[in-house]
Order: sequence, then C-alpha cells, then structure tokens
Amino acid sequence: MMYRFILTILVGLVSGTMGGAFGLGGLFMLPGILLFGIVPDYKTAVGTVILSMVPPISLLAAIEYYKRKQIDIHISILLCISFFIGAYIGSIINGNYNVKKLEYVASFLFLLISIYFFYRASK
Repeated sequence: MMYRFILTILVGLVSGTMGGAFGLGGLFMLPGILLFGIVPDYKTAVGTVILSMVPPISLLAAIEYYKRKQIDIHISILLCISFFIGAYIGSIINGNYNVKKLEYVASFLFLLISIYFFYRASK
C-alpha cells in the first residue's frame, strides 16, 4: 500500500513537471503510468486521473467513473497535490531550456508512450 502512495507521488511530480515544462499537461501519460502497479486497469486509471484533475473541469465525468467504481480516490488526491507541485517545478525548468530542446524532449516522450500503448494493446 505504501509503495502505491510513494509511486503515485513520484508520478504526479514527474508528470506535473513535464506538463509545466513542455506544455503537455502530463495528463496524456498518467493513465499508462498508473498501470505500472498503481491501479488495476486502464478504465480505473482514466477515472483516477480525471478525479485528480476535477476542480471543476471533469466533475461530471468523475461522477460517472465513481458510480462505476472505477476511481481510486486516494491515488487521485495524491496525484492532484503532487501534479500541482510538479507543474511549478516544470515551469521553472521550461525557462532554462531553448524551444528546440523542449520540442525534442516532448516528441521523445510522446514516442515512448505511443510504443508502450501499442505494446499493451497487442497483448
């Protein structure tokens, strides 16, 4: 249980940092990352991420996932807090690198996540 919480905080910080640094929002990578032992399945990962971003953007969607029991509330709260801090860190990092370097890093991240989703879908 403690492993999930520590990993969730790290994931929130990293994705928040990436979102703040590269403007990717971090949201695109969270469901896939949560599948590394934090939540049991993709739908729960999506519901958990949506709840972590709720105020007030995804409230109605989060309610639907909650009704279907596809949300981990504790993980959502940890993601929300750690993403908030990570986004600030990312905004500082963004100011220290040129646009080309940021674009290369962002494109590489998209490639890695795409490969992971193709792999997972092919199972």
